[in-house]
Amino acid sequence: MKIYAIAKVTFLQVIRQPIYGVLLLLCLGLMVLAPSLTMLTMDDDNKMLQDLCLSTILVAGVVLAAVAGSEAVSAEIEDQTILTIISKPVNRLELLVAKFLAVMAALALACTFMTVTFLMVLRHGVMWAAYLERDWPIIVFGLSAAVITLFVAAIGNYLFDWQFGPAALGIGLPLLSAAAVTAGFFDKSWKIQSFGQGYSIEVVSACFLLLLAIWVLAAVCIACSTRLPVVRTLLIAVVILCLGMVWDYLVLAHVQNAPSDLARAGWSALYALVPNFQIFWMLDALDLEKHISLTYILFAAGYAATYILAMLFLAYALFLDRQVGAAAKF
Repeated sequence: MKIYAIAKVTFLQVIRQPIYGVLLLLCLGLMVLAPSLTMLTMDDDNKMLQDLCLSTILVAGVVLAAVAGSEAVSAEIEDQTILTIISKPVNRLELLVAKFLAVMAALALACTFMTVTFLMVLRHGVMWAAYLERDWPIIVFGLSAAVITLFVAAIGNYLFDWQFGPAALGIGLPLLSAAAVTAGFFDKSWKIQSFGQGYSIEVVSACFLLLLAIWVLAAVCIACSTRLPVVRTLLIAVVILCLGMVWDYLVLAHVQNAPSDLARAGWSALYALVPNFQIFWMLDALDLEKHISLTYILFAAGYAATYILAMLFLAYALFLDRQVGAAAKF
């Protein structure tokens, strides 16, 4: 119950941050504009659209993970508001778990928004020729959901003092999801079709795997934020992500070609030290139209859970003797 109460408050704090709403709005806007940005490429336009949207989700997730993870712990240490929590019968491990669960929920909310938008944009496709027909159900239902969300959130903010950001998120996600589902029953000419044509389950799987990667980065950021401020945490998150993307290339060959068992054990330990984000990056699979199996998703989820647990225990070890009083400094 204590973990739930802390997680609920932290979740609301995260989604109320201006950067959360602004960054999410920018990413959604970029995805909506992506068909126009990719229509003049020399290669497969829809694959470029797919690449751009997936990369947008990754970049937004990394920034949100770093900011939310840092603000959840380091900002409270800096402001000394964390004293009101740990002075009560709440141990530090419970606090870190609650903070991480809140950050997980906030990141899942943002990724769900972007995934639904990604599916709708990908179904519309790139208008690379004048004779191609626009997907009017996607345009009408998607635009209606956006307008209704902004209007109701603005009215609620003006009349009932609702927080605009959380209100827009709470109204927008169900409306956007309903718009995507409703549009799925119509083709581009408003003719009834069997549901789901134009949508790709592989895109949903790829976005879920990307969310797992973002959760791993969030756990790294939680661990770093027990000792470091926001900017340094963001820098470390970017470095870990870049290393994780090329870790196979840098280390795996040494593991496979080690001259002795001792050397192989050393390289294997080094290889396990950094999370391999290529496991979660399904861009090549989408481009090659490969199936992402449930077995692979479960394997990736187990891999992510292992790193998340390791990072949370590291965060606890770093936070255990962390001074959080007036003399605390980074």
